[in-house]
Amino acid sequence: MKRFFCLPLVFAFFLSGCMSDNHDTIVLPEPEQEGELPSTGGVPSSVIPNEIRNKFEQSMPLHTGTTPPDISGQYMVNNFTLVGSSLNYDEIGGGGYADMYVAFIKGAKGKLSYRERQGSSESGSDDVTVEIVGSNNNFTAYFITTGVSSGISTKRSTVISGTLTNSGIRNFHYAFIMLEKGSDPSHQLVEVNTYRIFKDGDGSAEKYTWR
Repeated sequence: MKRFFCLPLVFAFFLSGCMSDNHDTIVLPEPEQEGELPSTGGVPSSVIPNEIRNKFEQSMPLHTGTTPPDISGQYMVNNFTLVGSSLNYDEIGGGGYADMYVAFIKGAKGKLSYRERQGSSESGSDDVTVEIVGSNNNFTAYFITTGVSSGISTKRSTVISGTLTNSGIRNFHYAFIMLEKGSDPSHQLVEVNTYRIFKDGDGSAEKYTWR
């Protein structure tokens, strides 16, 4: 049985953090404040907090720069492997996760919105604007969403990086970070700054029309 790999929100080995399993609702994202993005084209601390950045970067390449490639399109990601996690019970190197389909959709003024599907669950919103940094064919894309899980408000970031090729995205990495959560006295959700990082195990997320 294939597992889903959205950011775990409740304490269990396979944690039901996907939108459909835990009744999470994506609403308007929290936009970056003007001037917050470093002039070098890096990922700001509002997306990857400084407290976890060093360990995070050990498991996921973060490309910087102000001339990223155009990643708009649809892709299929398979053979996912867990390569980084702040959860001490996670099995690094573990696989068996369901294929995921992602789409970066170009809208007005070149802005990108995001969709993803894993199993029968599709999530994303035209209200989610994807920021992208990088240079040449290397990029890091990210966005922030807010929602509700188990009746508790959450704020999370998603970070995706890789190298654009003619056939897809090489060295595709995908991560979730829990940035904030509401009152949680019974510890139903993971702690703030919890993250998981996955990598496409066969080396490339191929271009694939799925929507």
